[in-house]
Amino acid sequence: MTRQDAPAGHDEKRALNKDELALADQARQPGLGALSDRALSDLVALLRERRNRARDIGDRQGREARGKAGPAGTAPAAGNIGMRSKLDFLNEALDRAVAERDRRGSADDEDQADLARKALALKEQGQAASPMLEEGGPLHPQDPEADRGKASLVGTARRTAPSGALDHAGELPARERSRERG
Repeated sequence: MTRQDAPAGHDEKRALNKDELALADQARQPGLGALSDRALSDLVALLRERRNRARDIGDRQGREARGKAGPAGTAPAAGNIGMRSKLDFLNEALDRAVAERDRRGSADDEDQADLARKALALKEQGQAASPMLEEGGPLHPQDPEADRGKASLVGTARRTAPSGALDHAGELPARERSRERG
């Protein structure tokens, strides 16, 4: 049995406009439980969009009130208390909707025992004979038709020391250039 959420209070009705109040009311039980999964996802998206807009406007109004930003309208905002309360109410509605979506999604999720059984089946399936085996033997390196690959670098001579340092002839031009500059 789902709990019944309290209806919107006076402060919430004053802070939210008509559209936002309708969204917040949809995010209350028992109506929230009656929504389809698609409608619930749409509700979460709309609430998140409204919440982000209220947050951005509240931040801008706070900067205007502190004198850090110019006014967006004709006069700078005196404060952002109203927008902050709107943000709080929209956050609460969003939290309720997301909790309902998570509750619905958790019923479909596999538990740890199911995941372990699936992993064991995949492991046992991987221990079976590989389709890459040809007549019981691996294709490479015992396959006479296989390419030898890149030649070994053992016979090639190094031009520099293993540390990467240059020999005396390599250092000489660098010393001469440094003398010319200075």
